[in-house]
Amino acid sequence: MLKHQGHNSRSNNHYNAYTYCNTEWYPHFHKSFELLYVLKGELSLNVNERTTALTQGQFALILSNQIHSFTVDARSLVWVAVFSEDFVPEFASFVKDKRGSEVGFFADDEVAELLIGQMILGAPTNMMRRACLLAICDQYSKKVSLEEYRGKNDRLICRVLDYIAEHYTENVSMQAIAEAFGYEYHYLSRLLNRGYNIRFRKILNEYRVEAAIRELEKGERGITEIALSCGFQSIRSFNDVFYGEMGVSPSEYRALDVSKRRNCKKTVNNEVLSCIDREDMV
Repeated sequence: MLKHQGHNSRSNNHYNAYTYCNTEWYPHFHKSFELLYVLKGELSLNVNERTTALTQGQFALILSNQIHSFTVDARSLVWVAVFSEDFVPEFASFVKDKRGSEVGFFADDEVAELLIGQMILGAPTNMMRRACLLAICDQYSKKVSLEEYRGKNDRLICRVLDYIAEHYTENVSMQAIAEAFGYEYHYLSRLLNRGYNIRFRKILNEYRVEAAIRELEKGERGITEIALSCGFQSIRSFNDVFYGEMGVSPSEYRALDVSKRRNCKKTVNNEVLSCIDREDMV
């Protein structure tokens, strides 16, 4: 089933990176860009129903709201970074309403070495991270042919998702979005359900739960205050939705050690490696 990753649709310099082996990611999409680099072996990547095998040393860049999935076997190692558009605003503007004709590309040696040394093996400052991401996006624009993307329905879905991201703390509804965009309610509903196999309420709740998680981890506000500030109409609905997404209640999640929060079902995806052996780079 196609899934929208609300936690990877944030702005404000949102960034996370992991290294994967023996992993399969279901078809999903998000607003943030996603950069992949094959450290060892091979990656099978599907982007908008086009499957490509990437080999060691290749990069791939997934643009905003592209549907993608991938598999990595136990013999391969792949580094993946998800970053919001505000890290690279000029590039985000450049590729708006465009799609790459290819999926993978090889970066120039000096750029690849910069990314490996600073981003993958190093601990970059925020400025260095931005510089590295700009460098690889510049490589993408030079190495990959871009073409105009004319998927009207996809662009409409992106507008709906942007609206939800901006208004999820309010008592927002599909009817309100339809009126704001000048579309008929049932048309937008069918577009989500049939074209993307996702439901408006599910996406809305994902944004709200992600916001609640951030507040729970800060530990500065009470659970009822968090529930209302994140758009839930009652503490009961907050508890029900949160449990459905995370497998634990908000209070249980807050009480967990940081190391154990990864065991909640929203953050688990097979085998994630937190560090890289330098021998894997040879």
